Amino acid sequence: MLRVVEDINQYKELFARKFQIVLADNPKFRSFIYEAFIYGTAYVVGGYLRDILMHKESRDIDIILTIPNNKIIEILKNSHLEFNINRLSGIKIKLNKIDADIWSIDNNWAFANNLVKRNDDYILKNIANGSFYNYDSLVLNVHSRNFNFNNYNDFVKTKTLDIIQKLDSYKLLNPTIEANILRAFYLRKVFNIDYSNNCNNYLISRIGFLKDKYGSTVDRLLELKKKYVKYDSIINKKDIIDTIDYCYNKPKQTILKL
Repeated sequence: MLRVVEDINQYKELFARKFQIVLADNPKFRSFIYEAFIYGTAYVVGGYLRDILMHKESRDIDIILTIPNNKIIEILKNSHLEFNINRLSGIKIKLNKIDADIWSIDNNWAFANNLVKRNDDYILKNIANGSFYNYDSLVLNVHSRNFNFNNYNDFVKTKTLDIIQKLDSYKLLNPTIEANILRAFYLRKVFNIDYSNNCNNYLISRIGFLKDKYGSTVDRLLELKKKYVKYDSIINKKDIIDTIDYCYNKPKQTILKL
């Protein structure tokens, strides 16, 4: 069930309790986090925070560190954790019962491409605005437990998926185009949401891009979704066809000027 934070202190306590369990279950990871605290700040982002709100178990935890990537790798080696680095410079660590995805803020695609300006006085807001969809825009400072869920709260209240940044360059430079389409289709199927004009226009343009490149958008998405267990188990061919039809025939939203 979609929900917003109603009791701030209770939420912070729930996060602390859940995160401490992860650290207790993974002593090497705990050592890594504590050493990382010496050099910078850790921010948990996205689904792990949303799962707390929805009372769900988490399969992974995404953490952004304000530490250069080479320093993160040095600390990881000192902690004797096994890790892999993906093509986008994200670091994946297999832990007991959960995976951790670690990013240097310098390698976050929105900051690396100067699409979101970094200002340490407003870093929570900066990181939140670096998320692609408002549904994923949750960020919490592990040290202070201060958080910014404003964009996510808008999603819950309006049941409308939106792309936070409006610049075309932001949308074109996002490195996970096909995954973005599948995610939007998945969220509509699960939560019966609407798409903002900004989001819908993006989806139409990317659907057209896939058709031009692969000949069939539907076949390409059917092939791609096999890589994502969550999407593959929920989205079928009819869902893809129906959602594409919805995107092309959706009435434009009217913005009232007060």
